[in-house]
Amino acid sequence: MSVILSAVKCFVFAFNFFSLILGVCIVCLNTFGLEYAIPNTDEHTYCIVGIILGSFVCMATLFGCYGVVCESLGVNVIYSFFMLMLLATQLLQMQTYKHQKFFTNALDLLEDAWDEVDVNPEAMGAVEINYHCCGLYNANDYKYRRMSIPSSCYRYQNSTLETNLFSRGCVEAMETSYHKTMERENIFNWSLLISECAVFLYSCVLSLLLFKRHRSPDRTRNAEDGYVAQQPVPPLNHVNSRTHLLSN
Repeated sequence: MSVILSAVKCFVFAFNFFSLILGVCIVCLNTFGLEYAIPNTDEHTYCIVGIILGSFVCMATLFGCYGVVCESLGVNVIYSFFMLMLLATQLLQMQTYKHQKFFTNALDLLEDAWDEVDVNPEAMGAVEINYHCCGLYNANDYKYRRMSIPSSCYRYQNSTLETNLFSRGCVEAMETSYHKTMERENIFNWSLLISECAVFLYSCVLSLLLFKRHRSPDRTRNAEDGYVAQQPVPPLNHVNSRTHLLSN
């Protein structure tokens, strides 16, 4: 019993540590994506939800590690239920928010910014600075519109050197960025999902083992200490005893 309990504790602690690392990575990744996301869009909301979910995962894993170390039945039961809720929330997040929709919305905003580049160049300039691009397809798009190339099309906004000019357009840069982001998000999300499933299962097993141990504390303690209970001594029957009576 003690060997199985120790092995399950090691598995729960290891998966908790792995989930903690993934939770920190997801928080950092969504924080980085929040800088590029446009406010009041689905992408912006997805990044905020990802940060909140990753933070809860980090706190939950620390709570689970405490339950493993102290071997508390109540803490492990609460942790198992909380991990199940996080698992359901992450599945709902992955099914609700689609990166293809994010890319479509971003392209629509990019086209709107390009259509209004004569009136409001700041919107297009912000996209070019964030994605290191120039124009829709290349820098020649400004020449077609009989406009000078803005400083946002240059690296470090230094327009004095021609080598600092961004060669790719914003459509290509945005498509490349979203494909890389989608791959990273899928890897981290599925890794965290598998880790959370393993943590939930092993945490349930640990809770059952702790429950069984609490049901028989004396027996378990005696077995661990090597104590063997003494068998009851049968009462002596002197009816048929051959002991001679002392005569007077």
